[in-house]
Amino acid sequence: MNRVLVIIVTYNGMRWLERCLSSVVSSTVPADIYLFDNASDDGSADFVEKRCPSVKLVRSNENIGFSKANNLGFEYAVKEGYDYVYLLNQDAWVMPDTFENLLRGFRGGNWGILSPAQMRPDLKTPDKRFNRHFHGTLEPTDEVQPVRFVMAAHWMIPVRCLKETGFFSPAFTHYGEDNNYCDRMRFHGFGIGVVTSAVGIHDRQTRKMSKERRIYLNCQYSKVRLSDPGSSFCIQSVLQPMRQCVMALRWFSTLPIKIIPELIGEYPSLRRWREESRSKGAFISITDDNK
Repeated sequence: MNRVLVIIVTYNGMRWLERCLSSVVSSTVPADIYLFDNASDDGSADFVEKRCPSVKLVRSNENIGFSKANNLGFEYAVKEGYDYVYLLNQDAWVMPDTFENLLRGFRGGNWGILSPAQMRPDLKTPDKRFNRHFHGTLEPTDEVQPVRFVMAAHWMIPVRCLKETGFFSPAFTHYGEDNNYCDRMRFHGFGIGVVTSAVGIHDRQTRKMSKERRIYLNCQYSKVRLSDPGSSFCIQSVLQPMRQCVMALRWFSTLPIKIIPELIGEYPSLRRWREESRSKGAFISITDDNK
């Protein structure tokens, strides 16, 4: 039987935790849970410790971000000999047959990441960002539908692919890491797909985001393009400041232009990490620095 480790990174996620964790417990495929709490102050870690003693709970004294926390989960999965990891957002949950249907998808093709159809809580409407990148049919099917990108709110990854592609890049903390990882999966010859007979819920529709925050996060895509191991760094180093200027016009904001010096200042490290991401098992050793 395949051993599955569900990795959940929490930060003040009490409103979702019970449903998130109970959905994993109710899965038709038994799965262990590794939960990394990023110094929540809403009692999330205490809740998990008291209500779910079987969960491998790691408490952090500081918020180290999404990427580093997941990297520690990846490391645990490799050391403990799991066959698959499943990245699950704290504001997300699975259906009883989600894992079962995804595992069937790995039987054919060289898939590195498979995702269920990521739906809103009404189970009728696809998540907005998921729908932006998925152009297939939402009719339930076990056939894997290839995509270039799918959000990491629901990812199943074979550990063998994890060892090949490596862990999340230190270039990203809490935005853009999933885009970059999809680029790296493709570079290493693995496919990315969606299995619509599997369904996952992502409950984030009511969250509000300021215009400034939205602009800042969109600016992070420049780092994604610069970090893509399949593209030319020299070309992207010219294109991305230009992209920031276009964004400034589009959003009627000076913020993208103000970020350009910061972006250029990161070029040396971004180039170095991009080159490292081309190698097998990239960034696996960095977890020692995250503890």
